[in-house]
Amino acid sequence: MFKIYNILFFLFIYSPIITAQQLPVDSLHIMFVGDIMSHGPQLKAAYHPDNQSYDYSENFKYVRNIFQQADFVAGNLETTLGVKPYSGYPQFSAPPALARACRDAGINVLMTANNHSCDKGLRGIVKTLDVLDSLQISHTGTYRNANERQKLRALILKKNNIKLALLNYSYGTNGIPVPAPARVNLIDTTAIKQDIQVARLQQPDGIIVFLHWGEQYRNHPNQSQKKLVDFLHRQGVNWIIGSHPHVIQDVEREHDYVNKNIHLTAYSLGNFISNQRKFPRDGSIILGLTFSKNPTTEILKLSGYQIIPIWVYKYSKNGKRHYEILPVEDFLFRPDYFVKNTDYQKMMQYYKHYMDIIPD
Repeated sequence: MFKIYNILFFLFIYSPIITAQQLPVDSLHIMFVGDIMSHGPQLKAAYHPDNQSYDYSENFKYVRNIFQQADFVAGNLETTLGVKPYSGYPQFSAPPALARACRDAGINVLMTANNHSCDKGLRGIVKTLDVLDSLQISHTGTYRNANERQKLRALILKKNNIKLALLNYSYGTNGIPVPAPARVNLIDTTAIKQDIQVARLQQPDGIIVFLHWGEQYRNHPNQSQKKLVDFLHRQGVNWIIGSHPHVIQDVEREHDYVNKNIHLTAYSLGNFISNQRKFPRDGSIILGLTFSKNPTTEILKLSGYQIIPIWVYKYSKNGKRHYEILPVEDFLFRPDYFVKNTDYQKMMQYYKHYMDIIPD
C-alpha cells in the first residue's frame, strides 16, 4: 500500500501537466540586411554582352543558405529600378535583374525610402514599385500617390499567428523634391507618431521601424539618432533598425526584466552589397530577430537575435569583375580562397573592426 501511494504521488507530481508556459509558442524569424547598392562597376560586372542581359546571382550565393532560415529577409534598396539608361552614383538606376537576384536569394521585403528614392524622378519611384510588385517582393517607404500611402503606410508581415507592422522613413532625398503625386516617407516625428497610431488599428503584435538616418562613414550614432530612438521608445516601439552611414554602427540591447523582453536598436547595418571598397565600408552585418508569442498571453517577445558579419569580396578573373558577399566566419581559415592574400587581410581587418564595434 505504501509503495502504491508513493507511485501515485510520483505520477501526480511529475506527470507532464501542460501549463501556460509549456504550451507551444508561435514564432517568426526575420533577418535584416543593409544597403543594397548598384554602382557603375557593379553594373559592368553583372552585364553579359552575349545576350545583353544582367545577372547578379553570384553576389548572393554564399548567403542564400543563411536566408533560408528566416521567414522574412528585409533590406534597404538604395537604388531605383528599371529606368534606362542604367546608372550608378550619384543618381542610381539598376536593372530589374538586381531585384530578381535578391528575391531568388531569399530577400522578400525591401525598404524603398532613402536619399536615392527620387534619383530618377516620378518614373523611377513608380517603375521601382512596379518591378517589386511583379516579383512579389513586399515593400514600404515610397508610394505612387497619397491614396496608396494612406492604405499602405505600414507593411504588415504575418506568419505563424504573429503579425508585425514595418514602417520605413528617410532623413531626405538629396535635395531632390519628391515628384507629385508620389510620396516618400520622411523622418517627421508628427507623421511617424500618426503612422504608429494608424498601424496599431491593424492590431499588430509588434512594430519595427526602419530608418535611413545618421552621418555617413561615422562608426557610432550621433545625438540626433539617439534622440529619435528615445522618441520611438516613448511611442512603444522597441525594435529599430537603421541604414545610410555605409558602415556598421552600434547594436544596443536593453533587457526589459519586468516584461521579460529585449529592446534592440541597430543604428546602421552597413553596406550589404556595393562597390565602396574603402575600409570599413566594405563590410556589414546580417541581423536576425526571432519573435515568439505565447498563445495564452498573446504577448510578443524578442526571444533571440543573431548578428552575422559579412564582407563584400571584389575580384577580377579572366578580365571580368566579380562580387561575392562572404559570411566572414565561414572564411576565417580559408586564405586560399582569395585571389590575392591582400584581399584576405582586408576581410580580416573588417572582422576585427566588427568585433570592436559590436562585441558579444
